[in-house]
Amino acid sequence: MLVRVLTASRSSGISDGLTYASDTPAVPGQYVRVPLRRQIVDGIVLEIAKHKDTHLQNIKEIHGMTGNLPLLSAAQIRTLLWMSEYYHCSPRQALQVWLPAPPWKHLLPVSVTTYALADDDPHVRGSRQQMLVEALRGGKTLTQEQLREETGVGRATIRALEERGVITASVHAHVHPQSNRLPSCTLPTLTPGQHVAYESLKNDHRPSLLFGVTSSGKTEIYAALIADAVAAGKQSILLVPEILLTEHCIARFERLFGGREHIAVLHSKLTPAQRRNAWRAIHAGAVRLVIGSRSALFAPAHNLGLVILDEEHEWTYKNEQTPRYHARETAEMLCRHAGAKLVLGSATPSLETFARAQDAVYHIARLPDRYGDHAFPAVRVIDLASVSFGSLYPLSPPLIDAIEERLMRGEQSILFFNRRGTATALLCLDCRRRIISPASQLPYTVHTRRDGTPFLMDHTTGATADMPSACPHCQSVRLFAAGAGTQRLDTLLQRQFPQARILRADSDTLRNPEQMRDLLTAMRNRDADILLGTQSVVKGLDLPGVTLAAVVLADIGLSLPHFRAGERVFQLLTQLTGRSGRAQPGEVIIQTFRPDAPEVRMAAEHRTEEYLEQELKLRRHAGYPPIMPIIRLLTRGAHAAERAGALTVQLRAQGASCTVSCSPTLFGGGREWQVLIRGTDPAACIGSIDLDGIVVDIDPIECI
Repeated sequence: MLVRVLTASRSSGISDGLTYASDTPAVPGQYVRVPLRRQIVDGIVLEIAKHKDTHLQNIKEIHGMTGNLPLLSAAQIRTLLWMSEYYHCSPRQALQVWLPAPPWKHLLPVSVTTYALADDDPHVRGSRQQMLVEALRGGKTLTQEQLREETGVGRATIRALEERGVITASVHAHVHPQSNRLPSCTLPTLTPGQHVAYESLKNDHRPSLLFGVTSSGKTEIYAALIADAVAAGKQSILLVPEILLTEHCIARFERLFGGREHIAVLHSKLTPAQRRNAWRAIHAGAVRLVIGSRSALFAPAHNLGLVILDEEHEWTYKNEQTPRYHARETAEMLCRHAGAKLVLGSATPSLETFARAQDAVYHIARLPDRYGDHAFPAVRVIDLASVSFGSLYPLSPPLIDAIEERLMRGEQSILFFNRRGTATALLCLDCRRRIISPASQLPYTVHTRRDGTPFLMDHTTGATADMPSACPHCQSVRLFAAGAGTQRLDTLLQRQFPQARILRADSDTLRNPEQMRDLLTAMRNRDADILLGTQSVVKGLDLPGVTLAAVVLADIGLSLPHFRAGERVFQLLTQLTGRSGRAQPGEVIIQTFRPDAPEVRMAAEHRTEEYLEQELKLRRHAGYPPIMPIIRLLTRGAHAAERAGALTVQLRAQGASCTVSCSPTLFGGGREWQVLIRGTDPAACIGSIDLDGIVVDIDPIECI
């Protein structure tokens, strides 16, 4: 038989795979060893050729293959090939997210040698040999380590008896001790409303949207569905928007399983050895629930029964490197091939998911009420145009009073401010120019080191610079740190509330999930009064002691030249309202210079579905996703503009029904340009275009 094999070689010329012959049956996803040039290399079988191609000559034979469980299942291989076609990347590029880095032989089950008696009454000499024989009587089979543990004998004694034929050795694949054990789940108690939603999800085989308001108990429904999958002998995957949130939900599922032994947490901070160990446990079936960010979707769950995307609206589910997949689309395809259930949960669904639910492509289950019949928090919108800040910008007097009130009552507050650093820009007061990073041509943000020394950081590239003594444009020494960030806000809060215990959660203070775990523990134990942070404090946190949640500046993002700008702001504001009043009456304060913006007004009034329907009408009128798909082509380097211009001319000359536009990207510093193609079938527009050296971004999130 002929098979197409994807080798571990990085040569771009064979990134689609090579054809080999095999005398023994092979299956897609199987690990093989194949000859390549003058070496024997690792390979994965992609597909089996149905008919022998008589045009192929001198086809090399597969050198060896494993007869055990394939590294990738048939459903995973089919999804991998779909990714390669849909996202315009090679199969090898798609394979990068499915398997750890080669050598792949390290992923195979470890071979174990066991020893048994060849004769029930052997003749042996010496106490050591006699002890070993006694340990193996009664048909026992023990490994070398077990024999050493029971008898203290060394390898030399074992080898001597093996050479005399007294004992025999057998080599077999190590079976994970938990692979055949099902955990006993502590089933969650569902409210009547949750039970209706759960039954609806369980009995509909389409992808499902669980549309539940904040604090409605979506996690309990996830737990019930996961328990069903365990009872059926299936594995589940739960995706969260970012790795910091894995620590928020892991405790709930440890209670479900009575421990952590059947749960694997996958994230980018794992070492290669930790990743391989987790991979083997999942592959062996010992893990029943995989929790992680978007890359956890590619865990080797061969018996997949359920995939859940929590907070499915989050833009972090889109991968911004090749392969530029979206976890939602890829999960839908994987579930289709694996016969698994897909659940998309959110209080503020993406327009793409909401539109499919309206068109009955997706099933929808609603949770319109908060868990425990808790009321929605009261929302107060503060118009910053009429506020006198003094030296406390961006803290308004009403917000300061509200924080003070919580401190006096022993309650907690969350402040959301989507800007890091001390100030948003360094401004020259004479020429009125901002100090620009040469790497991105965007303004530096001002930060402060632990010793109090200010410095500049480019958040798009990570580049840093010392504070200049004069303006590089006009040489003025009148430089002013304008605006504010979480670091400056932290300083202001400490000055205003010296008795308060303040925690800051941004990418400067949180580097790994363990730090997030410590932060959440402090909040739950009431060891902190105020949690200040960027987006990580908005997403899904369940902190019963919080009775005040505030958006320090809701306008950030509203003015971006992006068709998703309003949707993102609405989602952030609505999600934040869910952090307050989860166990007792709460309040939300939204500070803004644009109180009449529909995103602000509707979020404050909890009119989520009305906003989604209104935004969908605008998208339909303007011809943007999800009504009209988009493809983005990226050119980079010194001649990016010329290349993008030439592509635009070529695409428009085709006379296709697509709209084509060309512009520099906002964060590319003039060295990255984009060509946007909008239409009913933009993929057809690029079918005849030479895309060598061009980044193809299907269904892009970023278009600015």
